[in-house]
Formats: sequence, structure tokens, C-alpha cells
Amino acid sequence: MSGSESSGNEMPEVLSNTIPYDDGWARLNLDKLRFPDGSEGPRIWLELLFPFVCNIVPVLPSGDVVLVEVYRHPVRRWLLELPGGLGEVGETPETSALRELKEETGLDAGHITKLGLVNVDPGILSHDTYVFRAEDCSGWDADHSDSADQIIRVVSYPMAEVERRILAGEIVHGPTLIALYLDKLERERAG
Repeated sequence: MSGSESSGNEMPEVLSNTIPYDDGWARLNLDKLRFPDGSEGPRIWLELLFPFVCNIVPVLPSGDVVLVEVYRHPVRRWLLELPGGLGEVGETPETSALRELKEETGLDAGHITKLGLVNVDPGILSHDTYVFRAEDCSGWDADHSDSADQIIRVVSYPMAEVERRILAGEIVHGPTLIALYLDKLERERAG
């Protein structure tokens, strides 16, 4: 059920759609909308041409959480974030999460749990993001890197250190913060 179905709100009418950019990977859309009150306005949004995105909270047997350091050009800096990536056509979110975990960190998961489904920034992005916790991860290699994704290092920290880095502004990646929060809620629920 979408948010519009649960709230009873009328959907705006799409008067026009133009696509100023499409490279087969991402499509930039510019829609002109008419809202139920008669007002009109433009909305620009990015459509990833993949079925979904996944983020993974990898946990080593020690309890440490694994993060990757990756260059993010739009903000012009290197960020610490959880591994994750784009799902492929015909792939389940679980399969995608396991593949991305292996590609980005070199880890294999002993057990994977779905933590939730989120829309990271639905004001401009159209995709769903599935969040997983991967436990009993093996194959730890601190020297692993993934040049295809510009991951320069893989690190592991106790959860207390991850939380300290969040509060210190050292971990600022939105999808990572959402995934870690979902993970915390699930751990608290499980007791």
C-alpha cells in the first residue's frame, strides 16, 4: 500500500514529463503537476534504472560493524558508510545484499535478516532501499578494496565507536544512518 492509498489524499495530475538526461543508468525527469487545489508546479526527480537499492549492516563474530570508505563526488569527500548498491534485474533484494557485501568488503554472511524497506529521499529519488543485517560474517580482510566503486578501505568498529563517530559528525551518509537506526530498533526489539 502506498502512502497515498493509506491517507486518502488525491494524487496530483501529471500534465507533462520531459527527460533532460538519460544514460541508461539514471534518468532525470521534469514533471509539471496540477495539484487537487488547482495549483501547478514543477517537480524534478531522479529515476535509477535498476529495480532497487540495498544497504547492509555487516557484523563480524566479534560484534564489530564493518564500513567502507568511498569517494562521493557530489559532496567532494570520502565518506564512511555501510556497504550497499544497486539490485540487478531478476535478482532478489537478499541476493543483491549478499553480492554487494562480497564485492565491497570481501565478506560472506552466515545469516542475513531483512530490517526494512525505506525511501531514502522520495522528494527527488524514486527507488526503494532494502536494509539488511548480515551476521556471522567471515572472510575479513582489512586490505580489501573495490576500485570499481572507489572503495579505498574497509574498516570495522565496535558499535559504541560507530555511534561515537556518528555523534562526532564523522559518519554522515544518510542511508547508513537510516540502516543503523533500523538495526538498533531490531536489536532492542529482540532484547
